[in-house]
Amino acid sequence: MRWLPALFAIVLASCASGPDILERADDLNDKPDWATVSKPSYENDGKRYFVGFVELDAESSPSGALNMADEKALSEPMRSLVDQFLDQNQVGENLRKDASVGSRIISATRGFRAPMPGLTIVNRYWEVAQLDPRNTVLRAFSLAEIPAGDYEKAKRDYLERLAGNSEMKNILREVGRRQRDNILSRRDGDG
Repeated sequence: MRWLPALFAIVLASCASGPDILERADDLNDKPDWATVSKPSYENDGKRYFVGFVELDAESSPSGALNMADEKALSEPMRSLVDQFLDQNQVGENLRKDASVGSRIISATRGFRAPMPGLTIVNRYWEVAQLDPRNTVLRAFSLAEIPAGDYEKAKRDYLERLAGNSEMKNILREVGRRQRDNILSRRDGDG
């Protein structure tokens, strides 16, 4: 019975290690630090970085998966700008998840995309991971980089453009009304 704690430690360690990686890009020994979904954007050394991630069936093409991850990484800065606009206008999380609000914002800004000429893909990584005996997936990551100054200029231009957009003003008015209604309905329910 003295071996039981050691066996338990081995089992626990094997469960905590995550999925088995069957194959990696360029025969790398380890996954790069930037290839994570827990940190989709960050700033380092005067540059902003955005991670794009896709997970597909293991039989998918790594090059196709990387192209999809590239597209996601290149779209992350715009998504980040929209999120900052929603934060600035105190749009609650429940309304952010409302598909009609998101699609109306995208529609209202369709004609304008903040120019980001310095935005480029600087790193790519893929791996085939066996999540369990019957579930194997291909994961692809792309890392986009933009000088922080270029990103801040694009942000200023975008937020200024949104502030003057009449459709955005209507959306924000409606969002404010819905948030007010939610608060009042909760208050009425408490009484």
